[in-house]
Amino acid sequence: MASAPRVRDDRLRPSRPRWPVYEFAESDYCYGIGAIRLRVVRVDWHKPIPHEGETWLGVRGIVVDPDGREGAVREILIRAGRLPVPPACKRPRLRVLRDTPV
Repeated sequence: MASAPRVRDDRLRPSRPRWPVYEFAESDYCYGIGAIRLRVVRVDWHKPIPHEGETWLGVRGIVVDPDGREGAVREILIRAGRLPVPPACKRPRLRVLRDTPV
């Protein structure tokens, strides 16, 4: 499922696939009580944070309740090993090789 197109720098940008909703246990994120269901919006992959002897990443996400309704936006630290791989942004391009015989 793709998100709506975005406008940035006065240019229309293509939509990106939305991350599905993930549930993180209380031990997998900082500064919260209980498990949290989150639709990840952004992950700071290039800014890992050492915390309690492990690598954590800053995450911005939308809290999703058990009924599937989206709520508040939160910025939290999540263990790097618990974050799923982001969805692919682009389809692979087919390249035509011009020097090959047909």
